[in-house]
Amino acid sequence: MVVSKKLNYNLKQYLLYSSIFAVFTEAFFFHFIIDLKLLYLIIILNYTLVFLINKTIHINKYFLIVLVSLLIHALIANIIIGIPPNYALAQIIGISIIGVYYYNFIPMFDFIIIKKIYLKMSLWAAIIAYPMYFMGISFNPQGDQRLCSIFTEPAHYAIVVIPACYYYLKIKNYIPFLIIFITLIISSSSLGYLGIALIFILPNISLKRILFLLISIPFILITFVYIYNEYNFFKLRVDDTIESLNAVNTGKFKEYTNLSSYALLSNVFIANQNLQDHPFGSGIGSHVYVHKNVYFHRMSPPKYLYVMKRADTNANDANSLFTRMASEIGYIGIFVVIMFLWHSKKYFLNKKFYLSQGLIIYILLKLFRDGHYFPPEFFFFIWLIYYEVINVRKAQI
Repeated sequence: MVVSKKLNYNLKQYLLYSSIFAVFTEAFFFHFIIDLKLLYLIIILNYTLVFLINKTIHINKYFLIVLVSLLIHALIANIIIGIPPNYALAQIIGISIIGVYYYNFIPMFDFIIIKKIYLKMSLWAAIIAYPMYFMGISFNPQGDQRLCSIFTEPAHYAIVVIPACYYYLKIKNYIPFLIIFITLIISSSSLGYLGIALIFILPNISLKRILFLLISIPFILITFVYIYNEYNFFKLRVDDTIESLNAVNTGKFKEYTNLSSYALLSNVFIANQNLQDHPFGSGIGSHVYVHKNVYFHRMSPPKYLYVMKRADTNANDANSLFTRMASEIGYIGIFVVIMFLWHSKKYFLNKKFYLSQGLIIYILLKLFRDGHYFPPEFFFFIWLIYYEVINVRKAQI
């Protein structure tokens, strides 16, 4: 009996730490015919343990409704447009596996313990990042030497640890906050910088500040027009930016357009074309298909991207979750994003939701950059918000 209890305890401890560590395993994989990620091995093994311990696997009814709705929508759109169904099925299966797993995992443990372990792992990821950066150690496949810790890209590192950085700031635990914060600065990630801005801006938004901003707009515009007309270097920079942004409508890119800008603008162009032709979207998982097989010929990418074989860069995830949702789910997806933004504001008014506030910042960053539907952290964070809201409501009864 004692051995059985000890074994059960050890299994649950493994389950606890491995499930949270999975969020940080992006760079851990090996190639054998296909890419075999450590995440997949952890999830497959842990599903078995969850079932053995709980004797069942639960699925949230609202999550099930979303999955079924997405599947039906995709099948109808695929039939009408002529897109192979495997694109939708791959996404539905991936979302189901990761989403259902973390929905079952989180309630098996004390929420506070899960939160503490995530925060500690984020802190350790930041601590490890310093020697890796200064010793030139990087998991980036292109050899990018920017700070990215145990992730493959600086943006991927930043987006996972920013909720922890925010939480440490809000509870005034400044040493862990600064350790993570400095890595975000060193990472030279535009997404990390945007996250830093949101960390300080979102909690301080108020009606008075919004009114002040609205009142300031005419003065800002007058100043902008003056500088634009008087300073030629500024005028040239603005004109170049406008010309680049115009590619969203024309699909024609200048030769000097950098890869990051092209990845963003080209996918917005594809989404815009798809949205015009299919207002209700082309079905989940279909953006990559319409990108490569329907609308790509309407674009004129820079020639150097053909040489690099990157002319269809980020076609798989549309470079941002918002762009991908607009392309694949149409105006329904845009409406969902607007409703999420509207309902999220209330959580920034309650000190009991510090973790959820940080996780909402993660979602905002993901809407801007990274359109993958089931990276390891996504549903872990989604269900953390869900269960924190439930716990706070229970405490108020």
